[in-house]
Amino acid sequence: MRSIKKISTVLTSIALISSAITAPSEAATIACPAPTTAVKSLGTLRIAGQASQLPVVKWGMDQGCFKKYGLDIQITPVATSQIALAGVVGGSFDVVTTTPINLILANANDNFLGVIVAPRHGYLPEELSRAKVQPFFPNALLLQTALIVGKNSNIPVDGWKQLEGKKVAIQSFLSSDHAGIAVAMAKFGGNYKKTEFLTMTSQQMGDALAKGDIDAAVINDPYATQAIFDGGKVIGYPNAYFAEPGANNDASVAVVYASTKSVTSRKRQAIKAFQRATLEINALLNNSANDASYRLTIQSVTGATAAAVAKQKLPYLIERNLVPDDISYIPAKLFQIGFIREKIRTYPSLFH
Repeated sequence: MRSIKKISTVLTSIALISSAITAPSEAATIACPAPTTAVKSLGTLRIAGQASQLPVVKWGMDQGCFKKYGLDIQITPVATSQIALAGVVGGSFDVVTTTPINLILANANDNFLGVIVAPRHGYLPEELSRAKVQPFFPNALLLQTALIVGKNSNIPVDGWKQLEGKKVAIQSFLSSDHAGIAVAMAKFGGNYKKTEFLTMTSQQMGDALAKGDIDAAVINDPYATQAIFDGGKVIGYPNAYFAEPGANNDASVAVVYASTKSVTSRKRQAIKAFQRATLEINALLNNSANDASYRLTIQSVTGATAAAVAKQKLPYLIERNLVPDDISYIPAKLFQIGFIREKIRTYPSLFH
């Protein structure tokens, strides 16, 4: 298994990783061979999410991990989690990738009745601690999402207060990235309400930085690593300031797969199979033996360069079902930074 030590340190050199990626024997390995007896078909689930969040699902599809449980999967990339959530309400999708924050706010403000059906990735406690401490490595990420400035920027590392009056790109308002910046700025004496936030996709942020249209951007990998290759520099990690360890000091929950009570009621067996398949896929991808084939999938789904994908830090994928304690801290923090006016007392349901 990928050890905690490996997860919390810099990846090996690009040359070694690139060599592994191009090895045909690794790419051809099938992690979930077909069962020896026929499996009852449970139909099709339509999954939507940002391009950077879909490679795990696509890898599982390619490796036969959903077929093993009788599922056909269709994936659709969307610009934001909010679009994906609207799609599941409208019946276009069955499951979406999103952050717990987006789901909690949707439940509270829009009567969404969201349900967490499976975990995706999270941050280990030692990762969160390390991502607050200088020096940051100049050419590698400590988390999968980072606040990055252009190569000619005068904003220093940990220059959270200096974001006042600046234009900062995030993928959506009231998101985990937005919240993390708010908490970090407050910690260093700044006020996030004096920052101009703009929304765009991670794919667009690198060009916007290079053109000087924005001063900083919170970018997801592999696009974050590409931005660093193009001269960008990491000045901090918003999630390190907002996220907290999960139940029993386990990994924090960064991204989940979510649906609605309506879908989970109508497609209960398919959702149960999706959950089982996801936990198996997560465990397989925490095994470094599958890094090479996974990186190939990331490149295919995201369209990022081979060099960026080879260098990016792979996430820790959560291998257990979630419990309420994993997300219980979120409403109080949202209230503290002014993202909600009243404390939320209800949480998204957890599908079991």
